[in-house]
Amino acid sequence: MPRKKKHQRADGRFEYKCTIGHKLDGTAIRKSFYSTVSLTDAKRQAEAYKQEKAVSDALGEPVTTQSVTFSEWSRKWLITYKKPFISVSTYKNTYENCVEKHLIPFFGAAILSDIRPADVQEFFASKKECSHSLLEKLRTTLSAIFEAAIDNDLIYKNPAKYTKLKSEAEPKKKTALTDDQIEFVKSAAEDKMPEVIFLLETGLRRGELLGLMWSDIDLKNGTAKIQRSVSVEAGKAVVRPPKWESYRTIPLMPSTIELLRSRQRTSLYVFPAQLTHGAENPNNFSRRLRRFFSGLPEECRCSAHELRHSYASQLMRKGVNIYTISKLLGHRDIKVTSKTYVHPDVESLRTELSGKICRQNVVKKNCTSKK
Repeated sequence: MPRKKKHQRADGRFEYKCTIGHKLDGTAIRKSFYSTVSLTDAKRQAEAYKQEKAVSDALGEPVTTQSVTFSEWSRKWLITYKKPFISVSTYKNTYENCVEKHLIPFFGAAILSDIRPADVQEFFASKKECSHSLLEKLRTTLSAIFEAAIDNDLIYKNPAKYTKLKSEAEPKKKTALTDDQIEFVKSAAEDKMPEVIFLLETGLRRGELLGLMWSDIDLKNGTAKIQRSVSVEAGKAVVRPPKWESYRTIPLMPSTIELLRSRQRTSLYVFPAQLTHGAENPNNFSRRLRRFFSGLPEECRCSAHELRHSYASQLMRKGVNIYTISKLLGHRDIKVTSKTYVHPDVESLRTELSGKICRQNVVKKNCTSKK
């Protein structure tokens, strides 16, 4: 077998690395150039690139040697960078939806290297009726598409990097049950749907609840391990890791432990499908949940996600810190907890403020009496 030459990779290609610029902190930006012919040929490509980059910097135009349309590249990006690594539902509902429904109709026929920051800003200006969360998803997806294009030498700059967002859509109000409503719902669910009680006392996601197995429960120490989640793919229940791989162990309330002690173990799952005793389809669970809440007053009706929201809001009212709530919910970012889930209502804020004022007055009175 012939001996590999210096700078020759295992795949037979010659690699030449060079500095093509510097970051704001002075760190060198390095880029590799490859050739199947020789190291000299790889160096020639590097020199040609640097010359083209110098011209592009002067003119403010991206470096590219290929005319690829946005629709061609974005679809290739979906298949190459997303589809193999995420669940079918996330792929379809988030990334494919963003690309096919929103991005391609606007950018589709445009040559990738011709898209400028002004074009991207114009796109978002045309989407002001969308919610802020959707705009965030669109910006994240668009930026990732351009970053992958840079890595593949299709463009030089990311035109979506400094995009500003503005949504004129009314924020969707999430239902958060009050303490009295929580107790009312738990009382109603005791004999009809104990899963509701479990959600209100743990804050689990719907899929995490349905993926919970008896082997995850430690009644002696009062804990539950969140090891998996059940999602829907092609209409069937599929067991996957929890969202964002948020594996965690959570403490159980005494009432939750008693609820578990009272359940019969007819399956590996704590809350199995009623007929198959396997993992329940989340869509079936949601239908059962809607039937249960249809018999309760309208102000008490919730989705599984709103039960989780109610759990977090109640913890907030009880003075539990945001960091702890974030850990219990399995959020990857504490900002999600404070922005999305924990919204104290006006009365809660009033009560908290009154309590602090009363405590301050008591302290002042005690200090005065001691003098």
